[in-house]
Amino acid sequence: MLNQKHGKVFAFLGLSLLLILALALTVGGVSVAVAAPAEPLAASEKSIHPPAQEVNLDEATTLERQAVNPEIAEDMRVLFEEMTLVQLLWEQDYYARTACAGNGLNDIQPQAKGSIILIPNAGDLSVDGSNVSIKLSPGGEITFIPRAQDQRIQVPMDVGGKVEGEEVLSLTLDEAKEIMAAGKLVWTAKDDGPYGNGHGLPGHIAECDSLFDQALFEEVDES
Repeated sequence: MLNQKHGKVFAFLGLSLLLILALALTVGGVSVAVAAPAEPLAASEKSIHPPAQEVNLDEATTLERQAVNPEIAEDMRVLFEEMTLVQLLWEQDYYARTACAGNGLNDIQPQAKGSIILIPNAGDLSVDGSNVSIKLSPGGEITFIPRAQDQRIQVPMDVGGKVEGEEVLSLTLDEAKEIMAAGKLVWTAKDDGPYGNGHGLPGHIAECDSLFDQALFEEVDES
């Protein structure tokens, strides 16, 4: 009788140990599964949509203009970076030349006391045959105005809020760029001079142009 009781106890203990062992293995398996590090995503899974690229609208417009007419884009670059310009002074109903204003519009700083009026030292800026000047305001705004006080600029094409044939007192820089891109705003000295590019000419004030050489313009005595 005692042996039967001990047998039942041992059997019960053995079964309990088996249950405990099975439970431990199950919990351990779950623990390992939770602790296992996740594998990194493949490169193709990391970014389905690439980040949007920022676009500078002004730069895009400039590149578009250059693609359509690179020669005109070059003319505008010359105006801002290379062209020899002189400053004019308004005196009643005519212009009086004063002094050199620098090479290219980018080199010219606005003056707090008033606007600066500029023209090319050699040749003219012409809108369909009508000469214009550049006005640089104290705030840095650039506009194109008639060369003479009593003149108006006849708009050669629809541009900005202006229509073809309209007579106006000024063009904005953006409007002037569009008109130049259409070949209707030109520098008349562009292909002149000893270098064939409009530079080095005596112009209004010869010494303003660093490329000017008096020897190139001396008269030859044929007698």
